[in-house]
Amino acid sequence: MVNMNDVSRLAGVSRGTVSNYINGLKVRSAAQMRIEKAIKELNYVPNAAARTLKTNRSNYVVLIIPMVNTPFFSELSYRMQLILKENGYKMILCNSNNRPQEEIEYIQMAKKQKVAGIITMSYADIRKLVPPDIPLVALENKVADFFPLIISDNYRGGILAAEKLHTLGAKRLLFISRAPVKNVSLAREKGFKDYCMKNDIECTCFVAENKVTFVDDFHDFIKANMTEKKFRYDGVFSDSDEYASDFWYLLLRQKIAVPEEVQIIGFDAARVYPRQKIAISSIRQPVAEIAKQAVKGLKGQLAEADNSHKKLYQPLVLPVSFIQGQTTKELK
Repeated sequence: MVNMNDVSRLAGVSRGTVSNYINGLKVRSAAQMRIEKAIKELNYVPNAAARTLKTNRSNYVVLIIPMVNTPFFSELSYRMQLILKENGYKMILCNSNNRPQEEIEYIQMAKKQKVAGIITMSYADIRKLVPPDIPLVALENKVADFFPLIISDNYRGGILAAEKLHTLGAKRLLFISRAPVKNVSLAREKGFKDYCMKNDIECTCFVAENKVTFVDDFHDFIKANMTEKKFRYDGVFSDSDEYASDFWYLLLRQKIAVPEEVQIIGFDAARVYPRQKIAISSIRQPVAEIAKQAVKGLKGQLAEADNSHKKLYQPLVLPVSFIQGQTTKELK
């Protein structure tokens, strides 16, 4: 059975250095690279129980997300698990169902289990619940300035959507969403509206207010804006691929051709499986990079000798891109 001494010999470092790396203590970057390479080559798995006793912390990381049954969160969970595994951690996936109370319960569970860290897309006020010795990385929504925050460039995504629709010939643009429109979606909407205002493009925003039957609200809006079997708007942007897909279906039911008559752009462009073709043209979030930077943020906190949250972090904003699907025209 492979042990720490084998890793030490292959990496050309002392056993103590390997132990420090495994237990989350800071080691020189050159030594860290050699240790990581040796661990992969030998397929070495540290003893989790021994590690917990030494560090008073397990090698489990809790990932808290609002839901799991969307392509974006499915892909994010998959990418996060892969990168955590590469770095010697195991992931506990927690679905908060968009309920702050459930998220709070997961945080309390993480404290009791003495996990290595938490990665969360938080909608609850959890700042006072997280003890000072547990590393945490926030996704999309800030928890506190002393925790790293990773977000996609949502404002730029809104600009990019409006710019793309405009370039492809759309002249009457529409933003659609579902109430309540939260922080990241507000940024997407603002980028979209700002581009339209700057370029003197007609722009309307419609937010479905009914939480249960919001698709009916979309249907009623389409019907109210039909004249002579034509829809008033020829370019639609949604803050979610889910709502963009609903709108696409409703337009087709009215025999409105997409993208010939109306072009649609969503947000996320996530894939359930790697070979999946993107159906809806969309603004792509860099899912793999989000996961990579989240784990990097955790490891950075674990490497601090005194993890008392004295360091303040600026948000890390990651770039987005446009992915061509079937719902927009192609440039000639």
